[in-house]
Amino acid sequence: MMKLLLAAIFCFPLLLSAQFDPPAGQPGSLAIHVSSPLFIDWANSVVIERGLQQAGVDSLGFVASGLDYYATGKAGENPVVSLGDGGRATVQFLHMLRNGAGADFAVFENSFDGQFLELAFVEVSSDGQNFFRFPATSLTDTTFQISGFSYLDAKNLNNLAGKHAMLYGTPFDLEELTGIAELDVAAITHVRIVDVVGSIDPAFCSRDAAGRKVNDPFPTPFISAGFDLDAVGVIHNNDPAGLAFSDVQYPVSIFPQPAESACHIFISESSGKQVDVFLYTLNGQVCRTGSGFFNAHSTYSFDISGTAPGVYLLVSTVENTVHRNRLIVK
Repeated sequence: MMKLLLAAIFCFPLLLSAQFDPPAGQPGSLAIHVSSPLFIDWANSVVIERGLQQAGVDSLGFVASGLDYYATGKAGENPVVSLGDGGRATVQFLHMLRNGAGADFAVFENSFDGQFLELAFVEVSSDGQNFFRFPATSLTDTTFQISGFSYLDAKNLNNLAGKHAMLYGTPFDLEELTGIAELDVAAITHVRIVDVVGSIDPAFCSRDAAGRKVNDPFPTPFISAGFDLDAVGVIHNNDPAGLAFSDVQYPVSIFPQPAESACHIFISESSGKQVDVFLYTLNGQVCRTGSGFFNAHSTYSFDISGTAPGVYLLVSTVENTVHRNRLIVK
């Protein structure tokens, strides 16, 4: 028993020093920019349940910044809508989301510098009734209250929307929620964003999956208090158009699958035409580019030698037409 106790004591500081991905723009960050071709759709409807300007102070009333529909469409195209302390937004999409390789959707907030962060939990449902929360982690020190204008370190946060700067989405992977009997990760109908009440007062605080208090700027007694929802971007869905999800006017083939040192792009009726190719990781980072012309057989060979094994997004542009396909590298 004493050995177990000592092990727990020595392991506890290690847990608190654990680090997750850093802010957008830094090496290893998982943030996905709004311009990434990974995004194939955006939320198209929303229901907002606004929270108070300050939890525990009913006299201040509810937040009133932003219109509900601001949470629909592409990130950055509309203003944001504020949720308030404990407020929530439930969004839907043209097509149900599904569990694919890597992140499946991303949530955008409006942090101006990636340091002043307002956080939210994220939940999903496949029936609109039963919602299941991504297991969030906050390792921010809770011995003192993060004040209304203080900073947070993104490396202490995981599975919490709002950990990245504006126009950079925080990604979520449905694979983490597989095995829940009441949830079909191949047919997600709703995504819910729930504002974190950042108070460390046990009477109002929000807690992460391990029961730790989630410390974020508090109080912020303004009409724009709480998480400011910009958008929810879709990476994998059940669009009947299929996995190619291309703006295509010609059939596109990528072979072989999986590829090793080179892949070949075939587009009918493209002989002699120029092609520009970009290979993206599943968190939206460009890892290889190429440019050239299709040969007489309408085939272009793209060099991928030295690329780490995995699943990638291959984007090829021919005469202003964009083709997006999965590429498996072995």
